[in-house]
Amino acid sequence: MTENMPEHITQEFLDIIKLPNLGGKRLNYLLVMPCYIENIARLYQFPHGITLVSSALKVSGRSVFTLNLNYKENPLELLRHVIVENNIDVVATGGLSGNYDALKSVLDCAKSAKADVVAIVGGGIITADPIIAMQALETADYGVIGEGEITINELAYALENDLDVAAVAGIVTKSGMITKSRAEIANLDCLPFPDYDGFEFAYLMGEKMYHAANIVEKSALLAASRSCPYNCTFCFHSSGKKYRRRSLDNVFEEIDYIVNKYKPAMLFMNDELFFSNRKVIGEFCERIKKYSIPWSCAGRVDTVNREILQTAKDSGCIALSLGIESADNSILKSMRKNITVEQIETAFTAAYDVGLEAYGNLIFGDLEETRETIIHSLNWWKAHQNWTIYLFWIYTFPGSHLYKTAIERGIITDPVKYLKDNRMQINISKMPDKEYWDMVVNVELFQWLYGAGIDVDIEALDFGVVAKKLTDLCVSGKVAVWPTILTVAEMLNRISPEFVAHPNTFFVNVNPHEERSKGVFEITGKPLLLPQVIEDNQIETVLYAFPQVKSTALNEIATMIDDLYPSVKRIVTIKDLR
Repeated sequence: MTENMPEHITQEFLDIIKLPNLGGKRLNYLLVMPCYIENIARLYQFPHGITLVSSALKVSGRSVFTLNLNYKENPLELLRHVIVENNIDVVATGGLSGNYDALKSVLDCAKSAKADVVAIVGGGIITADPIIAMQALETADYGVIGEGEITINELAYALENDLDVAAVAGIVTKSGMITKSRAEIANLDCLPFPDYDGFEFAYLMGEKMYHAANIVEKSALLAASRSCPYNCTFCFHSSGKKYRRRSLDNVFEEIDYIVNKYKPAMLFMNDELFFSNRKVIGEFCERIKKYSIPWSCAGRVDTVNREILQTAKDSGCIALSLGIESADNSILKSMRKNITVEQIETAFTAAYDVGLEAYGNLIFGDLEETRETIIHSLNWWKAHQNWTIYLFWIYTFPGSHLYKTAIERGIITDPVKYLKDNRMQINISKMPDKEYWDMVVNVELFQWLYGAGIDVDIEALDFGVVAKKLTDLCVSGKVAVWPTILTVAEMLNRISPEFVAHPNTFFVNVNPHEERSKGVFEITGKPLLLPQVIEDNQIETVLYAFPQVKSTALNEIATMIDDLYPSVKRIVTIKDLR
């Protein structure tokens, strides 16, 4: 079954992949997008990895089925049904290390539906640490290391002809054997476009879809390049080490396809070095004008200036993400960012001067981070409140320099358990553990209060008043904490354990089955629940405890409450508790 064939099929790609032969077995393949979101009206970032592999397999002429588990009732039951109903022989899925739970559920379900089904998994989770990932996932037969478009077809050919998979480059087996490395795909223009139709991209372009973090309604993301030549310590490049850019002709062919078929309200050009070639960006800006569609992009602060940003603005660009990470030059050096605070200030000033919304993140917890460097960055953040800058903590992702360092130092003692637990915020800084976790709470509370318009000193925070009002809140009636993320749960528990433990307190998020669910339970002793619990329990008060100052989440939650949860009488913010 090869319905919904992808766009842009080139002879060059057909010439470099293993096509099925007449003597081989006719296998049925199922490509599965894991469940990222359960709420029917919530957006997620449409992942390109599985959609590109699906396209690559479809154009080979093989019998390919696709399944997007998002927005489905009983998604795993649906997966079982599809496997049995279509006599599926091979199930393939993929994602990042943070998607461990979702990926494992797909693999386990596939094996329970059909014991002899071949289970394949790819993406960053495998590429980052292949043997550890296979051990943690347990039921996968093969893992695809690196780019999967060519590998999936060669592996399929081996399975169809009962050949030794050891000859297939770029895979890891269940037993832990890693085959020879596969060269990175040099010419990205030869690849078919993502399998948009096969994974229901049109649904994301629908109406009444509530925003997720950093995802704009009806926004289409285009992968204009792969990888990055830089080696930031907190980052991992799952698509190889060499930066490769698609030609503008190829990019605009895909833009034509997306705009004409799906009518997105906005385009996001995903290219970490979007502004690195002035000639290319100039031509892009000239060509994008005719679409009259807003677009945004990402870039490094050392590759932009006022002139090029003005050109982008004039062509319809409305926002850009700039890599910041720290406002302390010693930390930027430790992170191997190869930028300075002065360059950050120059880039942001230029962006706002020409009328672009520039945004970025400060991420705390680097190897050289101390209480003093954090305070230094926070004071810089306070001095630039007119800029959209979010505060986060570093997550130590498998494959990154920080991950390898954490293993070497004995901070991560069991990498398999680390991946299974999926709690990747760990202390790798120079601070003792207690000081680190105290700073986590202090930074979040500082952001809460300052974002609420209360000028506070990070070195003189007082939890007392907030703790008492939190306790009063739950004593007076049922309260839903929404959205609940790990840092919110940790912070509330440190400020007022009584509030967290009270039977009137409920913890809510749109997807309680993500990796945060286990962590929230460990912190609070309570399950992370879907918003429907609000109506089921006639909860009248929602505590908005999300720490990001300029997040749109409060408006989004208020809209959802108005539409779906009439029992709620008030939304309380941290400012109300001060």
